[in-house]
Amino acid sequence: MTTPQKGKTRNTIIAIALVLILLIGAGLYILIPKQPQQQAQVAVIRFAGWSAGETEMKNYQKIIQDFQAANPNIVVKYEVITQMFSENILASYAAGAAPDIFYVDSTWAPTFISKGALYPIGDKLPKDFIDQFYPFLLEPFKGPDGKIYGLPKDWSVLSLFYNKKLFAQAGVPEPTDSWTWDDLFNAAKTIYQKTGKPGLVIQAELNRWVPYLVSNGAPPPSFNSATDAAYFDKPEVRNALTTLIQKIQQGRKEGYIVLPSDVNAGWNGEAFGKQLAAMTIEGSWTIPYIADQFPDFKYGTDWDISLLPKGSAGRASMAYTVALGVNAKTENLDAALKFIQYVEGPVGQKLLVVKMGQTLPSIKTLANDPDLWPSHAKELKMVNQYTRVALFFYGPKTGQNEGDINQLILAAVKGEISINDAINLMKTKVAESFKS
Repeated sequence: MTTPQKGKTRNTIIAIALVLILLIGAGLYILIPKQPQQQAQVAVIRFAGWSAGETEMKNYQKIIQDFQAANPNIVVKYEVITQMFSENILASYAAGAAPDIFYVDSTWAPTFISKGALYPIGDKLPKDFIDQFYPFLLEPFKGPDGKIYGLPKDWSVLSLFYNKKLFAQAGVPEPTDSWTWDDLFNAAKTIYQKTGKPGLVIQAELNRWVPYLVSNGAPPPSFNSATDAAYFDKPEVRNALTTLIQKIQQGRKEGYIVLPSDVNAGWNGEAFGKQLAAMTIEGSWTIPYIADQFPDFKYGTDWDISLLPKGSAGRASMAYTVALGVNAKTENLDAALKFIQYVEGPVGQKLLVVKMGQTLPSIKTLANDPDLWPSHAKELKMVNQYTRVALFFYGPKTGQNEGDINQLILAAVKGEISINDAINLMKTKVAESFKS
C-alpha cells in the first residue's frame, strides 16, 4: 500500500524529470544550428541592341520591368551600342564579354552563324511559338545546317512616299494601284516643272533599286559563291540597271530627280521630311522618323504612302528584318529563351512594335491589330498586292556585296564611270568577295 507521503515524493520526482527533459531538449535545439533555407538563384542576362530613339529605349525598359516582375529570378541588363554595333559585338566575343542576347541584322547573320557565335534557338523554342512568325523572315537566320539561329523582332518594307500638297500644287493626280515606273518618272518631271521642287529623291543603293529590277524581269540578287557573280551577265539584270541609271542621270541633269546629297540631306527620309522632294522610295522606319522629326508634316493630310509602281514583270518590293540572337556560350540559356519568348511574342510586340509604330510586327496574328498605326496597317495590306517581296539578304557576303556595288552605282550615276564598266566591276567585286 502506498502512503500519501510516498506518492507525493514520486510525483515530485516525475515532475523534476520532465522539466529536465524539456530543458535538455531546449538546449539541444539551441545548440544545433538551423539549416539555412535555400534561396532561388537569380540569373543575370545582358541584352544589347542599337537604338531607334529615346522612345524605343523607354519602351524596352518598360517591357524589361514587366518581364522581371513576372520572372523575379531573372535580371535583364539592357545595353545600347550606338556605333558599329555588329563589329563591336564580334569584338566582345574575343574579350569574353559578349552579351547573352543581341540584335542580329539579316546581313550579318551569316557571319555570326559561321563563327559559331549564335545558339540554334530553333532547337529549344516550342514549334508553335516559331510558327507565329512569317516564314520568309526566318530565312536569313537559318544556318547551312537548316537550323534557326535567330527570330525576327520586327520588319520593314519599301513603299512609295509622296507629298500630297506638292501633287495638288502641280495638278498631278496622286499615285494609284495602276501606276507604272514611267508614271512615276513622268509625275516627278511635271511636279518639278510646276513647283520647282524635285519630284523624286532616290539613293544610289542596290537594295532600294531591287524593286525596279525585279518588277522588270530580273531575279533578286543571290550570291552564295563566286560563280553567282554571273548574275550581272543576265540580260534582264544589265538592261534594268542600265535603264534605271540612265533615267536617274537624265532626271538629275534636268533637275526633277535628286540624290539626297544633291539637296544637302543625309538620306531619303530626311529630304522627304524637309519637303525637298515630292516622292521617295523608303522603308517603314521612315514613318516614325517623320512623326518624330517633322511633327507638323502630317500623315494622311500632308503625305501618304502608295504601292511601288509596276514594271513589265509585275510589282515588287524589298523587305528588311533584324532578329534577336543568343550567345552560343551563354550560361543562362533558359533565362535568355524565356526573355525572347516574352519580348518577341504577342505581349512584347504589341508594345514595342504595334503601339510604338517603329516597324511592322513579325508575327502574323498582329497584322490586324486595332492599335496598328494607320500607315503601318496600310503597308501590311499593300504587301499582299506585290508579285514578289524580296528580302534584303543576298547571301553570306550581303554586307560586303551591298557596299561594293553601291560605290559603283553611285560612280555610274554621277558619270564617273561608264554604266557598262560599272556593271562589269560589280561582277568582279562579288566574285572577289568569295576569294577573301
